[in-house]
Amino acid sequence: MLATLAATGKRVTGHRPWPRVLVSPETWQLASKGLSEGSLSLLGLWGDETHVHMALYEEGSPPADAIAVFSLACPERRFPSVGKHHAPAIRLERAIRDLCGFEPDGAPDTRPWLDHGRWRSSGGEPYLFLPVEGEDLHQIPVGPIHAGIIEPGHFRFTASGETVVRLEERLGYVHKGIESLMAGATIERAAR
Repeated sequence: MLATLAATGKRVTGHRPWPRVLVSPETWQLASKGLSEGSLSLLGLWGDETHVHMALYEEGSPPADAIAVFSLACPERRFPSVGKHHAPAIRLERAIRDLCGFEPDGAPDTRPWLDHGRWRSSGGEPYLFLPVEGEDLHQIPVGPIHAGIIEPGHFRFTASGETVVRLEERLGYVHKGIESLMAGATIERAAR
């Protein structure tokens, strides 16, 4: 399936170690549906200044055709949601929205992921955790600063007695500035 989908796009020359293909929104959606059907596996989903990219793996394919990167141009800052078909992509789409400003059309969760009201996407609106419904359920908020947490994060445990029935986390409280430090750096300095 992956090789067939890749053949519909325009291959980017010199991309290594796996082929990168510029695809149409239709091919992007077919790949997303392949994820929901289990014929493809999602290796990564990210954005840059002009495109969103999806790295895919197809088990059982010849090694040369097992992995491909699909790139979709987003001239209007929008792309078809992958998370609509494949739930593990939802948080990655939320990060793309926060970091790159691209809107995933049809996304099941449009809340900010990393933006805590200080960036462009959320406009300072309060973050809404998923509602808790049911008998004998209660929420336990932890963080963002807590002795048991290595990285700052806010966690909402929904519990029924001692059984945790949902955990929702909110990350992105610290920014190390690594991207700015890497801009224009040599390979040696970046590796350090």
